[in-house]
This record gives sequence, structure tokens and C-alpha cells, in this order.
Amino acid sequence: MPRYNYVNIERLTRRLGKYALVVAVSQRTRELKDRQSRIGDISPANLIGRALSEIYDGKVKILEEVEEE
Repeated sequence: MPRYNYVNIERLTRRLGKYALVVAVSQRTRELKDRQSRIGDISPANLIGRALSEIYDGKVKILEEVEEE
């Protein structure tokens, strides 16, 4: 069974915040979808799970947006 079925969403939410987590997963999922043709046929649910897993494992860094003054 793939690792991303065991991601602790509560821990990620506490660490990153709900909004930042949703944005990060969304962006990473889009990146994975763009590369999907090379990877093979992957369902959207698997892409979201993979994105969550990569964020949880620290394979993807989430950078804060710096506001200009």
C-alpha cells in the first residue's frame, strides 16, 4: 500500500496552517499533473496523496511569500 495513505493531516495542519497546506498541495498536485504523461496514468486522488506525502516527508519545501512594502 502506498505511503501517502498514512499522512497525518492534523500534524501538517498544525505545522503549516490550513490555508498554506491547501495552497501547497494544490500547487504540488498541478506540478505532478504536468509531469503525468512521463509517469503514466495516475488518478487525481493519487496525485493529491502523493503531494501530501512529499510535503509530509519534507521532500517539498514550502516557502513563505514575502510582501513588498
